[in-house]
Amino acid sequence: MPEQLHTVRNGIICACVTAASVLASWPVAEMGFVDDWSYVKTAFVFARTGHIVYNGWATAMLGWAIPWAALFIKLFGFSFTAVRLSTLPLAMASVYLLHASLVRFGITARNAMIGALTLGLSPLFLPLAASYMTDVAGLFCILLCLYLCQRALGAHSDRTTILWLACAALANVAGGTVRQIAWLGTLVMVPSTAWLLRKRAGVVRAASLLWIGSVLSVFACIRWFERQPYSLSEKIIQGPITGAMVGHMLTELLKALLCLALITFPILAAWIPVHRCLSRSALTRIACILAAMGATAIVLGNRGSLDHRVMPWLGHVIGTLSIFSSTGEMLGSRPVTLTLPMRVGVSLLVMAAALTLLEHLLTKPWRRKDYHAVSLHQAFWILGPFAISYVVFLLPRAMYSFLYDRYLLGLMPVVIIILLLLYQRWVAERLPGITLAALSLFALYAIAGTHDWFALNRARVAAVAQIHAAGLPTTSIQGGFDYDGWTQIEAAGYINDARIINPPRAYQPNLEPLTLPSGCRLGFAPYTPAVQPRYFVVFSLMPCLQVTRYPPVTYSTWLPPFRRTIFIQEAPLTRK
Repeated sequence: MPEQLHTVRNGIICACVTAASVLASWPVAEMGFVDDWSYVKTAFVFARTGHIVYNGWATAMLGWAIPWAALFIKLFGFSFTAVRLSTLPLAMASVYLLHASLVRFGITARNAMIGALTLGLSPLFLPLAASYMTDVAGLFCILLCLYLCQRALGAHSDRTTILWLACAALANVAGGTVRQIAWLGTLVMVPSTAWLLRKRAGVVRAASLLWIGSVLSVFACIRWFERQPYSLSEKIIQGPITGAMVGHMLTELLKALLCLALITFPILAAWIPVHRCLSRSALTRIACILAAMGATAIVLGNRGSLDHRVMPWLGHVIGTLSIFSSTGEMLGSRPVTLTLPMRVGVSLLVMAAALTLLEHLLTKPWRRKDYHAVSLHQAFWILGPFAISYVVFLLPRAMYSFLYDRYLLGLMPVVIIILLLLYQRWVAERLPGITLAALSLFALYAIAGTHDWFALNRARVAAVAQIHAAGLPTTSIQGGFDYDGWTQIEAAGYINDARIINPPRAYQPNLEPLTLPSGCRLGFAPYTPAVQPRYFVVFSLMPCLQVTRYPPVTYSTWLPPFRRTIFIQEAPLTRK
Protein backbone atom coordinates (compact mmCIF):
# COMPACT_ATOMS: atom_id res chain seq x y z
CA MET A 1 0.00 0.00 0.00
CA PRO A 2 1.26 3.56 -0.71
CA GLU A 3 0.92 4.52 2.95
CA GLN A 4 2.96 1.51 4.07
CA LEU A 5 5.64 2.23 1.46
CA HIS A 6 5.78 5.81 2.67
CA THR A 7 6.29 4.62 6.25
CA VAL A 8 9.03 2.19 5.21
CA ARG A 9 10.77 4.90 3.21
CA ASN A 10 10.73 7.33 6.14
CA GLY A 11 12.07 4.66 8.49
CA ILE A 12 14.92 3.87 6.11
CA ILE A 13 15.72 7.58 5.83
CA CYS A 14 15.95 7.89 9.62
CA ALA A 15 18.19 4.82 9.82
CA CYS A 16 20.46 6.10 7.05
CA VAL A 17 20.73 9.56 8.63
CA THR A 18 21.83 7.88 11.86
CA ALA A 19 24.42 5.76 10.04
CA ALA A 20 25.75 8.77 8.13
CA SER A 21 26.09 10.71 11.38
CA VAL A 22 28.04 7.88 13.02
CA LEU A 23 30.38 7.59 10.03
CA ALA A 24 30.78 11.37 9.82
CA SER A 25 32.24 11.36 13.32
CA TRP A 26 35.01 9.07 12.01
CA PRO A 27 34.94 6.58 14.92
CA VAL A 28 38.32 5.02 14.19
CA ALA A 29 40.90 4.30 16.90
CA GLU A 30 42.80 1.10 17.59
CA MET A 31 42.09 0.93 21.29
CA GLY A 32 39.17 0.36 23.61
CA PHE A 33 36.15 2.65 23.93
CA VAL A 34 34.60 2.70 27.42
CA ASP A 35 34.23 -1.04 28.29
CA ASP A 36 34.26 -2.51 24.79
CA TRP A 37 37.93 -3.56 24.97
CA SER A 38 36.79 -6.52 27.10
CA TYR A 39 34.00 -7.46 24.69
CA VAL A 40 36.28 -7.03 21.65
CA LYS A 41 38.72 -9.52 23.16
CA THR A 42 35.93 -12.07 23.67
CA ALA A 43 34.79 -11.64 20.06
CA PHE A 44 38.37 -11.97 18.80
CA VAL A 45 38.93 -15.22 20.72
CA PHE A 46 35.62 -16.59 19.44
CA ALA A 47 36.51 -15.74 15.84
CA ARG A 48 39.83 -17.56 16.25
CA THR A 49 38.81 -20.58 18.35
CA GLY A 50 35.01 -20.84 18.30
CA HIS A 51 34.90 -20.67 22.11
CA ILE A 52 33.27 -18.02 24.31
CA VAL A 53 35.93 -16.81 26.73
CA TYR A 54 35.32 -14.05 29.25
CA ASN A 55 38.12 -12.04 30.84
CA GLY A 56 36.91 -10.81 34.21
CA TRP A 57 35.16 -7.59 33.23
CA ALA A 58 31.88 -8.42 31.45
CA THR A 59 28.72 -8.38 33.54
CA ALA A 60 26.69 -8.47 30.32
CA MET A 61 26.41 -11.96 28.83
CA LEU A 62 27.24 -10.67 25.29
CA GLY A 63 25.43 -13.67 23.76
CA TRP A 64 24.70 -13.43 20.06
CA ALA A 65 26.76 -10.24 19.75
CA ILE A 66 29.88 -12.43 19.96
CA PRO A 67 29.33 -14.49 16.75
CA TRP A 68 27.85 -11.38 15.10
CA ALA A 69 31.09 -9.46 15.68
CA ALA A 70 33.15 -12.54 14.79
CA LEU A 71 31.50 -12.46 11.36
CA PHE A 72 32.84 -8.95 10.81
CA ILE A 73 36.28 -10.07 11.96
CA LYS A 74 36.20 -12.89 9.40
CA LEU A 75 35.11 -10.49 6.66
CA PHE A 76 37.41 -7.53 7.36
CA GLY A 77 40.19 -8.96 9.53
CA PHE A 78 40.67 -8.14 13.18
CA SER A 79 40.67 -4.53 14.30
CA PHE A 80 38.77 -2.54 16.88
CA THR A 81 37.10 -0.65 14.05
CA ALA A 82 35.91 -3.83 12.32
CA VAL A 83 34.34 -5.12 15.55
CA ARG A 84 32.67 -1.78 16.28
CA LEU A 85 31.30 -1.72 12.75
CA SER A 86 29.08 -4.65 13.74
CA THR A 87 27.06 -2.29 15.97
CA LEU A 88 26.13 0.07 13.12
CA PRO A 89 23.48 -2.22 11.51
CA LEU A 90 21.94 -2.74 14.95
CA ALA A 91 21.81 1.01 15.53
CA MET A 92 20.13 1.51 12.16
CA ALA A 93 17.63 -1.27 12.88
CA SER A 94 16.85 0.25 16.29
CA VAL A 95 16.02 3.63 14.77
CA TYR A 96 13.94 1.97 12.05
CA LEU A 97 12.00 -0.13 14.58
CA LEU A 98 11.30 2.89 16.78
CA HIS A 99 9.95 4.76 13.76
CA ALA A 100 7.74 1.81 12.84
CA SER A 101 6.44 1.54 16.41
CA LEU A 102 5.69 5.28 16.55
CA VAL A 103 3.61 5.03 13.38
CA ARG A 104 1.71 2.04 14.75
CA PHE A 105 0.90 4.05 17.89
CA GLY A 106 -0.76 6.68 15.71
CA ILE A 107 2.06 9.22 15.56
CA THR A 108 1.97 11.29 12.38
CA ALA A 109 4.61 10.76 9.70
CA ARG A 110 6.56 13.96 10.43
CA ASN A 111 6.46 13.50 14.18
CA ALA A 112 7.47 9.84 13.89
CA MET A 113 10.61 10.82 11.96
CA ILE A 114 11.47 13.43 14.57
CA GLY A 115 10.93 10.89 17.35
CA ALA A 116 13.15 8.30 15.66
CA LEU A 117 15.90 10.85 15.02
CA THR A 118 15.68 12.06 18.62
CA LEU A 119 16.98 8.62 19.49
CA GLY A 120 19.37 8.14 16.56
CA LEU A 121 21.06 11.55 16.83
CA SER A 122 21.15 11.69 20.62
CA PRO A 123 24.45 12.51 22.39
CA LEU A 124 23.78 9.32 24.36
CA PHE A 125 22.94 6.95 21.50
CA LEU A 126 25.39 8.14 18.83
CA PRO A 127 28.67 7.47 20.72
CA LEU A 128 27.39 4.05 21.80
CA ALA A 129 26.42 3.27 18.19
CA ALA A 130 30.08 3.87 17.28
CA SER A 131 31.27 1.37 19.91
CA TYR A 132 31.01 -2.35 20.65
CA MET A 133 29.14 -1.73 23.89
CA THR A 134 26.07 -3.89 24.48
CA ASP A 135 23.66 -1.00 25.13
CA VAL A 136 22.59 -0.54 21.51
CA ALA A 137 22.26 -4.28 20.92
CA GLY A 138 20.10 -4.57 24.04
CA LEU A 139 17.94 -1.65 22.90
CA PHE A 140 17.50 -3.31 19.51
CA CYS A 141 16.11 -6.43 21.22
CA ILE A 142 13.67 -4.35 23.29
CA LEU A 143 12.43 -2.42 20.26
CA LEU A 144 12.08 -5.61 18.23
CA CYS A 145 9.94 -7.10 20.99
CA LEU A 146 7.82 -3.95 21.10
CA TYR A 147 7.28 -4.01 17.35
CA LEU A 148 6.28 -7.68 17.36
CA CYS A 149 3.88 -7.05 20.22
CA GLN A 150 2.30 -4.27 18.19
CA ARG A 151 1.92 -6.65 15.28
CA ALA A 152 0.09 -9.01 17.63
CA LEU A 153 -2.26 -6.18 18.60
CA GLY A 154 -2.96 -5.42 14.95
CA ALA A 155 -3.47 -9.02 13.84
CA HIS A 156 -6.89 -9.90 12.39
CA SER A 157 -7.09 -13.53 13.55
CA ASP A 158 -6.52 -15.27 16.85
CA ARG A 159 -3.98 -17.64 15.32
CA THR A 160 -1.94 -14.81 13.86
CA THR A 161 -2.05 -12.96 17.17
CA ILE A 162 -0.60 -15.96 19.01
CA LEU A 163 2.05 -16.36 16.30
CA TRP A 164 3.22 -12.76 16.72
CA LEU A 165 3.33 -13.11 20.50
CA ALA A 166 5.39 -16.28 20.15
CA CYS A 167 7.78 -14.51 17.80
CA ALA A 168 8.15 -11.64 20.28
CA ALA A 169 8.86 -14.00 23.20
CA LEU A 170 11.27 -16.29 21.35
CA ALA A 171 13.16 -13.44 19.69
CA ASN A 172 13.55 -11.69 23.04
CA VAL A 173 14.71 -14.82 24.86
CA ALA A 174 17.47 -15.22 22.28
CA GLY A 175 18.15 -11.51 21.95
CA GLY A 176 18.33 -10.88 25.68
CA THR A 177 21.48 -12.96 25.92
CA VAL A 178 23.38 -9.88 24.74
CA ARG A 179 22.34 -7.82 27.77
CA GLN A 180 20.23 -9.39 30.48
CA ILE A 181 17.92 -6.47 31.17
CA ALA A 182 16.54 -6.84 27.62
CA TRP A 183 14.74 -9.98 28.87
CA LEU A 184 12.14 -7.67 30.38
CA GLY A 185 10.64 -7.79 26.90
CA THR A 186 9.56 -11.42 27.16
CA LEU A 187 9.07 -11.36 30.92
CA VAL A 188 6.97 -8.17 31.12
CA MET A 189 6.15 -6.62 27.73
CA VAL A 190 4.75 -9.79 26.13
CA PRO A 191 2.45 -10.61 29.10
CA SER A 192 1.26 -6.99 29.17
CA THR A 193 0.36 -7.24 25.49
CA ALA A 194 -1.38 -10.56 26.08
CA TRP A 195 -3.50 -8.89 28.79
CA LEU A 196 -4.74 -6.41 26.21
CA LEU A 197 -5.61 -9.36 23.95
CA ARG A 198 -7.06 -11.59 26.68
CA LYS A 199 -10.52 -11.72 25.03
CA ARG A 200 -9.11 -13.47 21.96
CA ALA A 201 -9.37 -17.25 21.93
CA GLY A 202 -6.29 -19.11 23.11
CA VAL A 203 -4.20 -16.02 23.83
CA VAL A 204 -4.14 -16.37 27.64
CA ARG A 205 -3.12 -20.03 27.47
CA ALA A 206 -0.47 -19.43 24.85
CA ALA A 207 0.90 -16.40 26.69
CA SER A 208 1.09 -18.37 29.95
CA LEU A 209 3.06 -21.15 28.27
CA LEU A 210 5.35 -18.62 26.59
CA TRP A 211 6.01 -16.88 29.89
CA ILE A 212 6.82 -20.12 31.72
CA GLY A 213 9.12 -21.18 28.89
CA SER A 214 10.77 -17.75 28.90
CA VAL A 215 11.39 -17.83 32.65
CA LEU A 216 12.97 -21.29 32.44
CA SER A 217 15.12 -20.23 29.48
CA VAL A 218 16.27 -17.06 31.23
CA PHE A 219 17.25 -18.94 34.38
CA ALA A 220 19.11 -21.53 32.31
CA CYS A 221 21.07 -18.80 30.51
CA ILE A 222 21.91 -17.04 33.78
CA ARG A 223 23.03 -20.31 35.33
CA TRP A 224 25.27 -21.01 32.33
CA PHE A 225 26.80 -17.54 32.54
CA GLU A 226 27.52 -17.88 36.25
CA ARG A 227 29.48 -21.07 35.58
CA GLN A 228 31.78 -19.51 33.00
CA PRO A 229 35.34 -18.73 34.13
CA TYR A 230 36.04 -15.04 34.60
CA SER A 231 32.40 -13.99 34.19
CA LEU A 232 30.98 -11.44 36.61
CA SER A 233 27.49 -11.95 38.01
CA GLU A 234 26.06 -9.00 39.90
CA LYS A 235 23.98 -9.77 42.98
CA ILE A 236 20.75 -7.82 43.48
CA ILE A 237 21.30 -7.42 47.23
CA GLN A 238 24.98 -6.75 47.81
CA GLY A 239 24.96 -6.04 51.53
CA PRO A 240 23.10 -4.36 54.41
CA ILE A 241 20.79 -1.48 53.54
CA THR A 242 21.08 1.71 55.58
CA GLY A 243 19.12 4.95 55.59
CA ALA A 244 22.03 6.76 53.96
CA MET A 245 22.00 4.22 51.12
CA VAL A 246 18.28 4.75 50.57
CA GLY A 247 18.86 8.51 50.44
CA HIS A 248 21.66 7.97 47.94
CA MET A 249 19.36 5.79 45.84
CA LEU A 250 16.63 8.45 45.76
CA THR A 251 19.18 11.09 44.76
CA GLU A 252 20.42 8.89 41.92
CA LEU A 253 16.87 8.28 40.73
CA LEU A 254 16.14 12.01 40.71
CA LYS A 255 19.28 12.65 38.69
CA ALA A 256 18.28 9.84 36.32
CA LEU A 257 14.85 11.45 35.83
CA LEU A 258 16.48 14.79 35.00
CA CYS A 259 18.96 13.13 32.65
CA LEU A 260 16.07 11.34 30.94
CA ALA A 261 14.41 14.73 30.41
CA LEU A 262 17.67 16.01 28.94
CA ILE A 263 18.15 13.24 26.37
CA THR A 264 14.52 13.58 25.21
CA PHE A 265 14.62 17.39 25.29
CA PRO A 266 14.13 17.87 21.51
CA ILE A 267 10.56 16.58 22.00
CA LEU A 268 10.13 17.94 25.50
CA ALA A 269 11.01 21.39 24.12
CA ALA A 270 7.69 21.34 22.22
CA TRP A 271 5.99 22.28 25.50
CA ILE A 272 7.93 25.52 25.91
CA PRO A 273 5.56 27.50 23.62
CA VAL A 274 2.63 25.97 25.53
CA HIS A 275 3.36 28.29 28.46
CA ARG A 276 1.13 30.88 26.72
CA CYS A 277 -1.85 28.62 27.47
CA LEU A 278 -1.13 28.27 31.16
CA SER A 279 -2.81 30.25 33.90
CA ARG A 280 -1.01 33.01 35.76
CA SER A 281 -0.78 30.89 38.90
CA ALA A 282 0.86 28.04 36.96
CA LEU A 283 3.39 30.44 35.44
CA THR A 284 4.11 31.83 38.89
CA ARG A 285 4.79 28.35 40.27
CA ILE A 286 7.16 27.57 37.39
CA ALA A 287 8.98 30.89 37.80
CA CYS A 288 9.40 30.38 41.55
CA ILE A 289 10.82 26.87 41.11
CA LEU A 290 13.26 28.04 38.43
CA ALA A 291 14.30 31.00 40.56
CA ALA A 292 14.93 28.71 43.53
CA MET A 293 16.98 26.39 41.34
CA GLY A 294 18.98 29.30 39.98
CA ALA A 295 19.72 30.60 43.48
CA THR A 296 20.74 27.12 44.61
CA ALA A 297 23.07 26.85 41.61
CA ILE A 298 24.76 30.11 42.56
CA VAL A 299 25.29 28.98 46.16
CA LEU A 300 26.56 25.53 45.21
CA GLY A 301 28.71 27.01 42.45
CA ASN A 302 30.44 29.28 44.94
CA ARG A 303 31.11 26.24 47.13
CA GLY A 304 32.46 24.25 44.19
CA SER A 305 29.93 21.42 44.61
CA LEU A 306 27.70 21.98 41.59
CA ASP A 307 29.36 19.83 38.92
CA HIS A 308 27.07 16.76 39.07
CA ARG A 309 23.97 18.68 40.16
CA VAL A 310 23.40 20.23 36.74
CA MET A 311 23.19 18.69 33.31
CA PRO A 312 23.94 16.00 32.32
CA TRP A 313 23.50 14.95 36.00
CA LEU A 314 24.77 11.42 35.34
CA GLY A 315 28.22 10.49 34.10
CA HIS A 316 29.81 8.12 31.60
CA VAL A 317 28.83 9.03 28.01
CA ILE A 318 27.31 12.50 27.66
CA GLY A 319 29.62 13.99 30.27
CA THR A 320 32.65 12.77 28.32
CA LEU A 321 31.59 14.83 25.29
CA SER A 322 33.60 17.86 26.49
CA ILE A 323 31.37 18.51 29.51
CA PHE A 324 33.13 17.01 32.56
CA SER A 325 36.74 18.06 33.10
CA SER A 326 37.46 14.86 35.02
CA THR A 327 36.13 11.55 33.74
CA GLY A 328 38.51 9.10 35.45
CA GLU A 329 39.81 7.55 32.25
CA MET A 330 43.17 9.38 32.44
CA LEU A 331 45.07 11.50 34.93
CA GLY A 332 44.65 15.26 34.79
CA SER A 333 41.88 17.60 33.66
CA ARG A 334 40.51 17.66 30.13
CA PRO A 335 39.27 20.78 28.31
CA VAL A 336 35.53 21.42 28.38
CA THR A 337 33.22 23.01 25.83
CA LEU A 338 30.15 23.57 27.98
CA THR A 339 31.20 25.69 30.94
CA LEU A 340 29.39 25.49 34.27
CA PRO A 341 27.25 28.62 33.62
CA MET A 342 26.24 27.20 30.23
CA ARG A 343 25.28 23.91 31.85
CA VAL A 344 23.20 25.74 34.46
CA GLY A 345 21.37 27.55 31.66
CA VAL A 346 20.63 24.30 29.81
CA SER A 347 19.46 22.70 33.06
CA LEU A 348 17.00 25.53 33.71
CA LEU A 349 15.71 25.26 30.14
CA VAL A 350 15.13 21.51 30.50
CA MET A 351 13.38 22.07 33.83
CA ALA A 352 11.23 24.84 32.36
CA ALA A 353 10.01 22.51 29.61
CA ALA A 354 9.37 19.67 32.08
CA LEU A 355 7.47 21.90 34.50
CA THR A 356 5.37 23.34 31.67
CA LEU A 357 4.47 19.80 30.61
CA LEU A 358 3.52 18.90 34.17
CA GLU A 359 1.35 21.99 34.63
CA HIS A 360 -0.29 21.36 31.26
CA LEU A 361 -1.11 17.75 32.16
CA LEU A 362 -2.60 18.78 35.49
CA THR A 363 -4.83 21.49 34.08
CA LYS A 364 -5.75 20.29 30.57
CA PRO A 365 -9.25 18.76 30.39
CA TRP A 366 -9.61 15.35 28.77
CA ARG A 367 -10.96 15.31 25.24
CA ARG A 368 -13.43 12.83 23.86
CA LYS A 369 -12.13 9.37 23.11
CA ASP A 370 -10.39 9.09 19.73
CA TYR A 371 -7.62 7.03 18.18
CA HIS A 372 -5.04 8.89 20.28
CA ALA A 373 -6.83 7.72 23.44
CA VAL A 374 -6.70 4.14 22.18
CA SER A 375 -2.99 4.55 21.40
CA LEU A 376 -2.32 6.02 24.84
CA HIS A 377 -4.15 3.12 26.47
CA GLN A 378 -2.12 0.59 24.52
CA ALA A 379 1.15 2.45 25.10
CA PHE A 380 0.62 2.64 28.86
CA TRP A 381 -0.30 -1.04 29.10
CA ILE A 382 2.60 -2.27 26.96
CA LEU A 383 5.27 0.16 28.12
CA GLY A 384 4.18 1.06 31.66
CA PRO A 385 4.90 -2.28 33.38
CA PHE A 386 8.10 -2.60 31.34
CA ALA A 387 9.33 0.84 32.43
CA ILE A 388 8.47 0.17 36.08
CA SER A 389 10.31 -3.16 36.01
CA TYR A 390 13.27 -1.53 34.28
CA VAL A 391 13.53 1.10 37.03
CA VAL A 392 13.22 -1.56 39.73
CA PHE A 393 16.26 -3.35 38.31
CA LEU A 394 18.18 -0.07 38.45
CA LEU A 395 17.49 0.36 42.17
CA PRO A 396 20.30 -1.89 43.48
CA ARG A 397 22.84 -0.11 41.28
CA ALA A 398 21.51 3.26 42.47
CA MET A 399 21.70 2.11 46.11
CA TYR A 400 25.14 0.50 46.20
CA SER A 401 26.91 2.48 43.50
CA PHE A 402 26.03 5.06 40.84
CA LEU A 403 23.77 5.14 37.80
CA TYR A 404 25.32 5.78 34.40
CA ASP A 405 23.50 7.74 31.72
CA ARG A 406 23.72 4.82 29.28
CA TYR A 407 21.46 2.77 31.58
CA LEU A 408 18.65 5.11 30.50
CA LEU A 409 18.88 4.07 26.85
CA GLY A 410 16.24 1.38 27.36
CA LEU A 411 13.80 3.94 28.79
CA MET A 412 14.43 6.58 26.13
CA PRO A 413 12.01 5.12 23.49
CA VAL A 414 9.32 4.79 26.17
CA VAL A 415 9.55 8.50 27.00
CA ILE A 416 9.67 9.49 23.31
CA ILE A 417 6.51 7.51 22.55
CA ILE A 418 4.56 8.87 25.52
CA LEU A 419 5.64 12.48 24.93
CA LEU A 420 4.60 12.36 21.28
CA LEU A 421 1.25 10.77 22.08
CA LEU A 422 0.55 13.37 24.77
CA TYR A 423 1.51 16.24 22.50
CA GLN A 424 -0.66 15.06 19.64
CA ARG A 425 -3.59 14.46 21.96
CA TRP A 426 -3.48 17.66 24.00
CA VAL A 427 -1.56 20.25 22.01
CA ALA A 428 -1.31 19.85 18.22
CA GLU A 429 -0.77 17.31 15.46
CA ARG A 430 2.50 18.95 14.39
CA LEU A 431 5.58 19.49 16.53
CA PRO A 432 6.77 23.13 16.53
CA GLY A 433 9.94 24.52 15.01
CA ILE A 434 11.69 24.67 18.40
CA THR A 435 11.77 20.86 18.33
CA LEU A 436 13.66 20.84 15.03
CA ALA A 437 16.06 23.48 16.32
CA ALA A 438 16.78 21.51 19.49
CA LEU A 439 17.17 18.27 17.53
CA SER A 440 19.63 19.93 15.14
CA LEU A 441 21.74 21.30 18.01
CA PHE A 442 21.75 17.94 19.79
CA ALA A 443 22.75 16.16 16.58
CA LEU A 444 25.61 18.55 15.83
CA TYR A 445 26.89 18.26 19.39
CA ALA A 446 26.62 14.46 19.33
CA ILE A 447 28.51 14.13 16.03
CA ALA A 448 31.21 16.61 17.03
CA GLY A 449 31.55 15.17 20.53
CA THR A 450 31.87 11.61 19.22
CA HIS A 451 34.48 12.76 16.71
CA ASP A 452 36.47 14.48 19.45
CA TRP A 453 36.31 11.43 21.71
CA PHE A 454 37.82 9.24 19.00
CA ALA A 455 40.31 11.96 18.08
CA LEU A 456 41.50 11.86 21.69
CA ASN A 457 41.86 8.09 21.52
CA ARG A 458 43.85 8.31 18.28
CA ALA A 459 46.14 10.80 20.04
CA ARG A 460 46.56 8.37 22.93
CA VAL A 461 47.54 5.61 20.51
CA ALA A 462 50.06 7.98 18.92
CA ALA A 463 51.49 8.89 22.34
CA VAL A 464 51.95 5.23 23.26
CA ALA A 465 53.55 4.59 19.86
CA GLN A 466 56.25 7.14 20.69
CA ILE A 467 57.20 5.18 23.78
CA HIS A 468 57.03 1.88 21.91
CA ALA A 469 59.46 3.25 19.36
CA ALA A 470 62.07 3.43 22.15
CA GLY A 471 61.71 -0.32 22.72
CA LEU A 472 59.67 -0.18 25.93
CA PRO A 473 56.89 -2.77 26.51
CA THR A 474 53.22 -1.88 26.69
CA THR A 475 53.06 -2.96 30.33
CA SER A 476 55.37 -0.07 31.24
CA ILE A 477 52.84 2.49 29.94
CA GLN A 478 49.67 3.73 31.59
CA GLY A 479 47.55 4.85 28.68
CA GLY A 480 44.32 5.30 30.62
CA PHE A 481 41.40 3.10 31.68
CA ASP A 482 40.31 1.72 28.31
CA TYR A 483 43.89 1.33 27.07
CA ASP A 484 45.17 -0.39 30.21
CA GLY A 485 42.26 -2.85 30.26
CA TRP A 486 43.35 -4.28 26.92
CA THR A 487 47.00 -4.34 28.05
CA GLN A 488 46.04 -6.29 31.18
CA ILE A 489 44.05 -9.01 29.42
CA GLU A 490 46.71 -9.33 26.73
CA ALA A 491 49.42 -9.76 29.36
CA ALA A 492 47.59 -11.70 32.10
CA GLY A 493 44.47 -13.08 30.41
CA TYR A 494 41.94 -11.42 32.70
CA ILE A 495 41.16 -8.31 34.72
CA ASN A 496 42.15 -8.50 38.37
CA ASP A 497 38.63 -7.98 39.77
CA ALA A 498 37.72 -9.00 43.33
CA ARG A 499 34.25 -10.04 42.09
CA ILE A 500 35.66 -13.03 40.18
CA ILE A 501 34.43 -16.25 41.83
CA ASN A 502 35.32 -18.75 39.11
CA PRO A 503 38.15 -19.74 39.11
CA PRO A 504 38.79 -19.48 42.86
CA ARG A 505 41.62 -17.26 44.06
CA ALA A 506 41.97 -15.65 40.64
CA TYR A 507 41.96 -12.21 42.21
CA GLN A 508 45.36 -11.07 43.42
CA PRO A 509 45.80 -7.74 45.23
CA ASN A 510 48.27 -5.35 43.71
CA LEU A 511 50.99 -5.60 46.34
CA GLU A 512 53.56 -3.25 44.83
CA PRO A 513 51.96 0.04 43.72
CA LEU A 514 53.95 3.09 42.74
CA THR A 515 54.64 5.53 45.56
CA LEU A 516 52.52 8.30 44.12
CA PRO A 517 50.08 10.71 45.84
CA SER A 518 46.43 9.70 45.60
CA GLY A 519 45.81 12.44 43.02
CA CYS A 520 48.22 10.72 40.64
CA ARG A 521 46.85 7.21 41.03
CA LEU A 522 44.42 6.04 38.38
CA GLY A 523 41.46 4.39 40.06
CA PHE A 524 41.62 1.47 37.62
CA ALA A 525 45.24 0.61 38.50
CA PRO A 526 44.40 -2.14 41.08
CA TYR A 527 42.55 -4.00 38.31
CA THR A 528 45.63 -4.04 36.06
CA PRO A 529 48.60 -5.37 38.08
CA ALA A 530 50.30 -6.49 34.87
CA VAL A 531 50.69 -2.79 34.03
CA GLN A 532 53.69 -1.51 36.00
CA PRO A 533 53.87 1.96 34.49
CA ARG A 534 57.00 3.95 34.06
CA TYR A 535 55.35 6.35 31.64
CA PHE A 536 51.91 7.95 31.88
CA VAL A 537 49.71 9.49 29.19
CA VAL A 538 47.85 12.35 30.88
CA PHE A 539 45.36 15.09 30.03
CA SER A 540 47.39 17.78 31.79
CA LEU A 541 50.80 17.95 33.43
CA MET A 542 50.76 16.38 36.88
CA PRO A 543 53.11 17.85 39.54
CA CYS A 544 53.75 14.40 41.06
CA LEU A 545 55.12 13.08 37.75
CA GLN A 546 58.28 14.02 35.92
CA VAL A 547 58.67 15.64 32.52
CA THR A 548 60.06 13.33 29.82
CA ARG A 549 61.90 13.75 26.56
CA TYR A 550 58.79 12.68 24.64
CA PRO A 551 56.94 15.60 23.05
CA PRO A 552 53.22 16.13 23.76
CA VAL A 553 50.67 15.03 21.18
CA THR A 554 48.37 17.72 19.77
CA TYR A 555 45.13 16.84 18.01
CA SER A 556 42.25 18.75 16.41
CA THR A 557 38.63 18.71 17.59
CA TRP A 558 35.30 19.98 16.29
CA LEU A 559 34.24 21.45 19.62
CA PRO A 560 36.13 24.31 21.29
CA PRO A 561 38.93 24.44 22.22
CA PHE A 562 39.77 23.22 18.75
CA ARG A 563 43.41 22.36 19.47
CA ARG A 564 44.05 20.08 22.42
CA THR A 565 47.14 18.41 23.80
CA ILE A 566 47.91 15.32 25.85
CA PHE A 567 51.23 14.76 27.58
CA ILE A 568 53.65 11.95 28.38
CA GLN A 569 55.16 11.98 31.86
CA GLU A 570 57.43 9.68 33.81
CA ALA A 571 57.05 8.27 37.32
CA PRO A 572 59.61 9.02 40.00
CA LEU A 573 62.16 6.22 40.28
CA THR A 574 61.58 5.56 43.99
CA ARG A 575 59.23 2.74 44.98
CA LYS A 576 58.01 1.35 48.24
